[in-house]
Amino acid sequence: MHVLRHIIFAACYVAVAVAVALALPLASVGVDRSYGLLLGLVVFVFGGLLHEFYARMEQAERMEHRLDRLLDRQRDVLAALDRLMRPAEAEGAVAAVVNDARMLRTLAGQMPAGSTPASPPPGPPPPPPASVAPQPPVAAMPSLGSAYGPLEATEPGAPDDSAVMNGIREALRSDRVDIFLQPIVSLPQRKHRFYEVFSRIRLEDGSYLTPDRYLGVAARHNLLAPIDNLLLFRCVQLLRETEKRHQNVGFFCNISAATLNDGTFMREFVQFMGQHPNLVQKIIFELSQADLMQGDVFATGFLDGLRSLGFRFSMDQVDRFDVDWDQLAAHEIRFVKLDAARLLDPDGRFANPDKVTLLKRQLDRNNIDLIVEKIETDQQLLDLLDLYIDFGQGYLFGEPRMARRLPA
Repeated sequence: MHVLRHIIFAACYVAVAVAVALALPLASVGVDRSYGLLLGLVVFVFGGLLHEFYARMEQAERMEHRLDRLLDRQRDVLAALDRLMRPAEAEGAVAAVVNDARMLRTLAGQMPAGSTPASPPPGPPPPPPASVAPQPPVAAMPSLGSAYGPLEATEPGAPDDSAVMNGIREALRSDRVDIFLQPIVSLPQRKHRFYEVFSRIRLEDGSYLTPDRYLGVAARHNLLAPIDNLLLFRCVQLLRETEKRHQNVGFFCNISAATLNDGTFMREFVQFMGQHPNLVQKIIFELSQADLMQGDVFATGFLDGLRSLGFRFSMDQVDRFDVDWDQLAAHEIRFVKLDAARLLDPDGRFANPDKVTLLKRQLDRNNIDLIVEKIETDQQLLDLLDLYIDFGQGYLFGEPRMARRLPA
């Protein structure tokens, strides 16, 4: 039918052109045959151009209809794929819930069952099991509270030990261990690249136990591991949220060596993270130098399972700098934290800027980033920028805030 239309249209303008070329010289006095042929040719060309325009319009209309049909088919295919994918998504969601339930069951197994007296009974403390590293002293254990200043050790058997202990137990049982986040920014851009994760114990009246009040009590009653493990579990939940929102941020998770030596929990955790390899690169475990080193050597065998999955580590509370930085990098320790006040102390180790430059060169050579924490003022930041620091953390960039949701 389309071909017939084109034939008729072509026949019409060809007939008109022939008629003009033959009839015009005969009908008009003074018009010769060559002039008639020229006018016939003009009519033919004009008709051909109209024919071409009409053909292109018709072709465009056909292509538009064809595109509409293809879009309809695409929508049908996508709808069919969506119906096919829904069972798989539901299965994945169920698997995630099952994994979370297993993790929570492990955490629940660590909850203390009964009350503990305010003061410990006399006699020497029992030695720790062979599979668990000895706990460091309370005064050297600020891993969960480093953003809140130095911790003050509380004497065992202090009058408020019992109340604090009951508050910790009830918070663990009632899921009132809240998570706070503090940003870590790249310098000099000041863009949020990481968040450090802290835990706070919330009491029934809505007030919080600060780390200087509860860490000492928790350490004496072997409750640091449940608090650490719950912190780690919440950190994984935050990572899942960032994946849904397509946010490329990582989390520094403060955790003690004793917790990483908890074989039961870590087996569950390693198995859990093995099923979520996309989250591995977004968690950085932060440990103190005392936890990572024994004497002059690194003792990080307890990190082998995590390291084999691709986890990275950060070292803070650094007191010694006469270490083998190559060995540090070999143990996947990719971040080192130092206090701003220490770097800028005019009477301290780094009073000479050349020493900071030397340290930074050693770290850069081993792909280790330097994070300066506790940056409180603009003047501190200006002084640190002259030292080419990689990342900064402190109240100048944001105080720890409860992790209801991440900033967009």
